[in-house]
Amino acid sequence: MKSIQQRLLTSLLIGLPLLWLITSSFIAWQLWHEINEMNDTQITQVARYLIGVSADDDDGDKDDREKEDNKNKEQHTAKIYNLKSKQLSGDLGDAEDEYMGFAIWDKDGRLLAADENGQAFSFLPDQRGFLEENNSAYQRLNPFSKRWRLFYVHDEHDDHKNEGRVIAVGQNLDSRQEMIVGAMSVQVLPMLIGLFAFMGLVTWLIRRGFRPLSQISTDLEQRQPQDDSPITADVPKEIQPLVSALNVLFVKVADTLAREQRFTADASHELRSPLAALKLQADLLQQQLLQLSDMEDDGQIFYHAQKISAGIERATHLVEQLLILAKIEPQQQLPADQLESPDWLMLTDIVLSDVNRLAREKHIQLKRTVRCANPDDILPILINPILFKLLIRNILDNAIRYCPEGSLIELQLDTSSIRVVDNGMGVEDEQLARLSERFYRPAGQSQLGSGLGLSIANRIAELHGLTLEFSNRPVPETGFIVTIKNKAALS
Repeated sequence: MKSIQQRLLTSLLIGLPLLWLITSSFIAWQLWHEINEMNDTQITQVARYLIGVSADDDDGDKDDREKEDNKNKEQHTAKIYNLKSKQLSGDLGDAEDEYMGFAIWDKDGRLLAADENGQAFSFLPDQRGFLEENNSAYQRLNPFSKRWRLFYVHDEHDDHKNEGRVIAVGQNLDSRQEMIVGAMSVQVLPMLIGLFAFMGLVTWLIRRGFRPLSQISTDLEQRQPQDDSPITADVPKEIQPLVSALNVLFVKVADTLAREQRFTADASHELRSPLAALKLQADLLQQQLLQLSDMEDDGQIFYHAQKISAGIERATHLVEQLLILAKIEPQQQLPADQLESPDWLMLTDIVLSDVNRLAREKHIQLKRTVRCANPDDILPILINPILFKLLIRNILDNAIRYCPEGSLIELQLDTSSIRVVDNGMGVEDEQLARLSERFYRPAGQSQLGSGLGLSIANRIAELHGLTLEFSNRPVPETGFIVTIKNKAALS
């Protein structure tokens, strides 16, 4: 399931442009409609003006027209008005020469007056009003491959002198579209810039609003189970009840863990004392049996005494392992103040010295090999020295217990890993994946053990960001290999 922040951002960043597109489309449609109406009104006003102007011009020139009437009948010449753009003042745009046109004809179809654009208009004596696109004569009115919006009106004065004149006023639709597009651009472009600015503001505000939750998540990831300190982040009121409930839960969890740890420590202490006393008594019994040579079946009694001592030793080892596991299991990560850069040679010297007595009892040879020129380059990580000693000791102790007498166990230190390699009998392949499980021991084992050594080693490795790999030595060699590697290097 997506996060609330991601869903809000996705919804708003998709919904806002969609809403803007719908709103802009409506504004564009309304603007197109209004500009078309305005231009059509302008065409009709120009047509009315031309009717009045042409009528006044004819009345003022009545005598001149009568004198030249006969001459004009023989040779008619229309008045063509050509006003260049450079003769006009003001910002006229790019299409002022072709924006509008007009033409005036008499009732016989003779062109009386026109401008440059109007000369191409066709005389339609039956047309009144706007010439629509579905009119059959429309295509013939397009000599320059331009679309024109044409309006026809007839001069019908009471004096009947100008009756029958036809006036056509046209507007270039390309110019009209340019006007509409320009008007839309003036409005849409700022709206588009505002949209992107608003989307950026929304994104910033949402991320800023969810920042306290991100901080709480980070704090929870780094928090130790024993930490009962409350969350002090400044969160919105809606989240405050959740934070308060978490603070109460932290106290309960820390208290529960503290009681468990106290119980484990007390139980371990109480178990150690009687086990130590039993071990001492078993040892004294063995010594007494060795001194009494005249008892019957003294060998059988000594054998049972040894079994008692071994059982007590196994129980003691189990208690120690359980105590260690109880201490490290609740931890999620190691505190930074407990980590340091290790001296691997000194650390492994201590560990090898600790397990040397057990190895000598089985005549097992321990060997350390450094596989790099500079010891400072060995597995460069920060460790808790006490826990890491326990990790390597458990692995070596496991190898010593399960290898036959006279074996060789080699501790190999490299730049990317630490390996423990022995030449024992190895482990069945199907059992390799279960070796780090608690209390798991392969079938048929008679050696002293609790099944917790490798589990503890694996947990310590996880706390250091490491991983344990179990494998057998490649054929024809026999033996078992435990490799400690960095998880980051593997990924």
